[in-house]
Amino acid sequence: MSRFVSVAAGLAVACTLTGCSGTTPGTPEPSASSTALSTDPSVPKITSPLPPALIQGDPCAALTSAQVNGLFSKTPTRSPAAKDTGVAKSCSWGDDSRGSLVGIQFVYAWKRGLADVYATQGRGFLKVLAPVQGYPVVAYGPSDERSKGMCNVAVGIADNAAFEADVQFASSAVGQGDPCDDARKVADLAVTTLKAGA
Repeated sequence: MSRFVSVAAGLAVACTLTGCSGTTPGTPEPSASSTALSTDPSVPKITSPLPPALIQGDPCAALTSAQVNGLFSKTPTRSPAAKDTGVAKSCSWGDDSRGSLVGIQFVYAWKRGLADVYATQGRGFLKVLAPVQGYPVVAYGPSDERSKGMCNVAVGIADNAAFEADVQFASSAVGQGDPCDDARKVADLAVTTLKAGA
C-alpha cells in the first residue's frame, strides 16, 4: 500500500464528484434497461452479498477519517456534504494545496448492480479487475482515461447494488502507477467500512 499512499498524495482535482455532466468519466449514468443482461453470464454473481441498504446512506461515511488521512500527506478537506447528482450520492476528499482528490459514489441508478455497468460494454472503457474482499470490481468509463491518470471503478456488493470509487492523479504523478489499481484500493477501504456497518 506504500506506493498507493505516495501516489495518492499527488492526486489531482477531478470534476467527477463536483458536478460533471454528460459522459464525463466519474459521472455514473443509468444504463439501458435490458432485462437480458440481468442473466448475462459475464456479469459476476455476488456470493456473499452485503445489505443493499448500505449504499442508500451517506457516502461521506464510506471512508473513516483514519482511512482518508492515510491517503494524503496532510489532512484533506472533505466535501461539505454528500451531493446528489440525480443518479448517485457522492462525496469527495482532497488536498487543495496539491489539488488532490478521491471520491466515493453510492449509485442508486444501478438497480441491477454491476449488470448495469456491464451493459455499457461496447460503448466505452471496461476492464475487469481483481475482486476486493470477494466483491467484484470493474473499471469503466466512456473512454480509457488511464493515460491521464484517471480511473473510476464500480464494486458490486449485491446483485442489485454497487458503488463507485474515483481517483485522478496530478499531472506530476501521471505515469507513476495505474490509477485503476489505486481506485480499486480506495474501493477496498470502503468495503471494509461498509462491512463493519452491515
